[in-house]
Amino acid sequence: MSLRFTNTLSRAKEEFRALDPAGKLVRMYTCGPTVYRFAHVGNLRSYLAADVARRILEYHSYEVFQVKNITDVGHMRDDLQDQGEDKILFAALQEGKTPWEIAEFYTQAFLQDEKRLNILPARVFPRATGHIPEMIAIIRTLLEKGYAYEAGGAIYFDVSRFADYGKLSGNRMDKLRAGTRVKVEGDKQEPEDFALWKKAEPGRLMKWDSPWGEGFPGWHIECSAMSMKYLGEQLDIHTGGVDNIFPHHEDEIAQSEAATGKEFVRYWLHGEHLMVDDTRMAKSAGNFYVLQDIINSGFHPLAYRYLCLTAHYRSKLNFTWDSLKAAEIALNRLYDYMADWDEPGQTDEEWRQQFQGAVDDDLDTPRALALVWDMVRSDLPSSIKAALMLDYDRILGLGLDKVQRREKELPEEIAELIREREEARRSRDWGKSDAMRERLKEMGVEIQDTPEGPKWKIMRSGVVR
Repeated sequence: MSLRFTNTLSRAKEEFRALDPAGKLVRMYTCGPTVYRFAHVGNLRSYLAADVARRILEYHSYEVFQVKNITDVGHMRDDLQDQGEDKILFAALQEGKTPWEIAEFYTQAFLQDEKRLNILPARVFPRATGHIPEMIAIIRTLLEKGYAYEAGGAIYFDVSRFADYGKLSGNRMDKLRAGTRVKVEGDKQEPEDFALWKKAEPGRLMKWDSPWGEGFPGWHIECSAMSMKYLGEQLDIHTGGVDNIFPHHEDEIAQSEAATGKEFVRYWLHGEHLMVDDTRMAKSAGNFYVLQDIINSGFHPLAYRYLCLTAHYRSKLNFTWDSLKAAEIALNRLYDYMADWDEPGQTDEEWRQQFQGAVDDDLDTPRALALVWDMVRSDLPSSIKAALMLDYDRILGLGLDKVQRREKELPEEIAELIREREEARRSRDWGKSDAMRERLKEMGVEIQDTPEGPKWKIMRSGVVR
């Protein structure tokens, strides 16, 4: 079966072919968080899509070397208008901490969120502050090649010098200039030019020495420097949200390809926005959620993972508490089935290939989940269903391998308690009957009274309540 991704660069679905001559290694870069606050659930959806892509590649026996950066220099501003405070410095002032303390706290929070969502850890989590020399080296190369210029202590990339600018986003030079209605910032020559290095303003805490004086790097140069250090000058896959396409990824392409003279990335994968009650998520709208909000509302994080799998990564997903509840109910049903099925045996190749065909077709997880439920309802032996479910979960990542199987027979002590309770019920000693039900519940046994007599089951101690 061929694995296909929709490549933002070509705007088409393409068969995946690794750059590695041996065809075994995949170099994958994922734009990580800016660590001045908790990642919101929309950010996390993007990381979940990248995780599914990686799992599918590993399912195909590729060795995936994934790099996910940590942006711990808080200078993210609109490059055309350059408005807004330094986000990490602003957070530090608000919380009474140093910028480094802020960055470390939210880095650890992000890593914990990824673990809760069963996102496979990247091979490397490089931090921007640890790669200033690499950024300076690329900037020097761009200056030497004539793609950048110095102005007022800052270094800017001259977009007009890069003929392919706009090939990812479609924002070509004529469009940019036709739509420009802003004052040119600082000393840069044109509004579409973007900063590679910025001059440190008086009193700035996060700054570094450079050939152009004290300053700090531009946002885009960080990702080029960190990706090329660990993955080389050419990457197989670069992932991110659709909001990264322009200007961030467009500028990454320009500065990277101008510096090396090589194609930077073969496949660009971008995930769509998460909506909340059919509107964009924003603090001002009161619909801004982080993973801890989901947990505080009584849901397990993997219920959110399941919800994300119900929509294609390139389609908008509408988050509501009702949809999250439905996702958790569905996930708990899968856990219940796994707990009741026999030990895994052999898989069924036809069912396995159907599932693989879905996920191989540009990460079509909604179709894959539909096949999961078709398999569950089928008349396959439960040992085959269990084996298939574990195979599917290598990609879905729902923690189905952690589910404990229910015992088929009750221990004698519990069986005796059930008999005593039934005698109490026949004697209409409802107080004793209820007390024994609670005792059994504490022992992990759920009792259901039916006209045919009591039915019992061992309550699952699995992943979700």
